[in-house]
Amino acid sequence: MAKRSSKKKPNAAPAGPNLPKGSERILGLAVNTLGRCIVWSLAQRTAQHGVLPGAYPVIAWLMHFQEATQTELSRLIGVEQPTMAITLRRMERDRIIERSPDPEHGRKSLVKLTAHGRRLSDVIAAAAHDVQKVASKGLTTGELDEFYRLVDLMTENLSAERHG
Repeated sequence: MAKRSSKKKPNAAPAGPNLPKGSERILGLAVNTLGRCIVWSLAQRTAQHGVLPGAYPVIAWLMHFQEATQTELSRLIGVEQPTMAITLRRMERDRIIERSPDPEHGRKSLVKLTAHGRRLSDVIAAAAHDVQKVASKGLTTGELDEFYRLVDLMTENLSAERHG
């Protein structure tokens, strides 16, 4: 009998779920699996630059807004404040972001990308483009547009329930 190796392949892609034929499809499971596959793919392309997956959405939002508070980022990304605090501490340690006092609120600070963080945003954008190209292989532009329309609608529906 062959021995099983306890070592995992470090670059093995996560396996997708293979539910029995005729099983009910679960939206959350499908989207979660897709999201994890996307993050894995991005991580493979950005690891050499020292970017952790938790930093991707922070960098993306800061590219749109230039600066934001921790509370705003937490709400936009949909993570709890303690999780965001840890992510921002790591990003500050890695010189991806910097904080400055919020002139309108003494206890808050504004977060913005450093020059290094902006360079990393270019790396992440290129990687995201590559991942999208791989993920959407076999889809037409119209099908991809429809996918985004549906995702936006579902996000809007669930956000309305969450935020009232």
